[in-house]
Amino acid sequence: MKNGGFIMKAQFSKVSGMVVLTAFALWGAGPASAQNTSPYRVEELSMPKGVAPEIGGLDFTPSGRLAVVTRRSGIWMWTPQSDPAKGEWKAFSSQTLHNPNGVLVVSDREMLVSQMPELTRIRDTNGDGEADEYVCVTPFNLSGAYHEVTAGPVPDGKGGYFVALNTASHSGFTFEHPRGQFSEVGRRGRNFSSVPYRGWVVRIDAQGRMEPWAKGFRSPNGIGMDASGRVWVTDNQGDFRSTNPLYHVEKGRFYGHPSSLVWDPEYVAVDPSRDPLKQPMAELDGARVPAAVAFPYGFSRSPAQPLLDTTGGKFGPFAGQMLVADAAAPRIIRVMLEEVGGVWQGACADFYSENGLRNGSNRLVFSPSGGELYVGQTMREWAGAMEGLQRIVYDGSKVFEVLQMRIRPGGFELVFTEPVDPGCAEQPEDFATETYWYEYASSYGGPEKEARREKPSAVRWSPDRRSVFLGFDAMSAQRVYRVTVSGARSGGRDLGHSMLAYTVNRLPR
Repeated sequence: MKNGGFIMKAQFSKVSGMVVLTAFALWGAGPASAQNTSPYRVEELSMPKGVAPEIGGLDFTPSGRLAVVTRRSGIWMWTPQSDPAKGEWKAFSSQTLHNPNGVLVVSDREMLVSQMPELTRIRDTNGDGEADEYVCVTPFNLSGAYHEVTAGPVPDGKGGYFVALNTASHSGFTFEHPRGQFSEVGRRGRNFSSVPYRGWVVRIDAQGRMEPWAKGFRSPNGIGMDASGRVWVTDNQGDFRSTNPLYHVEKGRFYGHPSSLVWDPEYVAVDPSRDPLKQPMAELDGARVPAAVAFPYGFSRSPAQPLLDTTGGKFGPFAGQMLVADAAAPRIIRVMLEEVGGVWQGACADFYSENGLRNGSNRLVFSPSGGELYVGQTMREWAGAMEGLQRIVYDGSKVFEVLQMRIRPGGFELVFTEPVDPGCAEQPEDFATETYWYEYASSYGGPEKEARREKPSAVRWSPDRRSVFLGFDAMSAQRVYRVTVSGARSGGRDLGHSMLAYTVNRLPR
């Protein structure tokens, strides 16, 4: 089925240990995205002449300047203005870095940049505004494959950092003399881990020592931290990835892509020549951690950085939720998470799509004032990815959206940012629902399995019309429920985005 430029397959699939419930109409344009009344707008920021705007990192300095890390043109600083055409640009570093894909500003004169081969500390030691010192904090092993990029760093709260390391791709070559121990077993497969610790999230302590933290990743192009210090990582659809996931990452856990297991001492202790690609799928499935959110593939094509909304309401009503960049679609996704029985799960919805937003969104950062979201884009992606620097500005007016989608015994609760007009969205048909699952398999991507339409057995609004309970008979875990809300209006305004998708790993008691 095709809608809004995206092709959706009505199939349903069961994932071990995970239920995904998605409530929505089909992902795409049309009535699901009433952007003509959106309180958000996109503004274009022009990079300096001659600078290739393939952006791998964004962060603000304590003095309020925007640090922009580019892939080929060094690091640039921009002094923000209300008129995006009038900001002042100044080069902080003219050095061409090696595929930089993350930055953490330490001070006005110091930052950490994750390059493909290392985490680098870059400093302006004499205060003239230009970097003059480059120090390797921690080296990363390399086989030579182009796909071995990084994401991060994000602070661990203890003076150290977390970094996510990509696997290599079969479409690239490896060096005759790689950096780090080479594994012939690890070299096998479509996405492989022939040197340590590709396909891992690693922790780097304050002294620069690297600790392997969690394994089982394929192409984790986004890493972030929530307000409680939990680590969140996005990964990309491919082999052993039926769709794009968001993971809550904990030390020692396995997240499904097996190639990185060759560097797990406990795994190889059984047999040093043990090949994870020959491991029975049932064993791998039983050991892996399911995604907290499984993004519908036609909706999220290539998730990148997850960013917690720490603005306290200055960017709208979504404080404490996550926004996720998409490097292969003109869209930024909103994620609503909750913990059920000790397991993380939740819903995703469209936050902003098209309407001036380009493909290629890779890195995000909020302005110091909180009213603007800066978006850095890169062509180092596929599916028509583009490059450049934009910002999404909130005008301060009311937002009419589904604020939360929460699982409840026997159904879901939808909470709205504004009261819904009486007489609107009161019938089961106004909450069109489809349920499916994604199969864990070695194939490249996969369809929605055993999709079926469901009809709410109950629709009960709260007296203040701010929330509605949708009852469903015989709910089960390890499914996705997709719901589309029709006809909901507030003060005559249409709902901004009507489609939500909830990934259910566990049912509440």
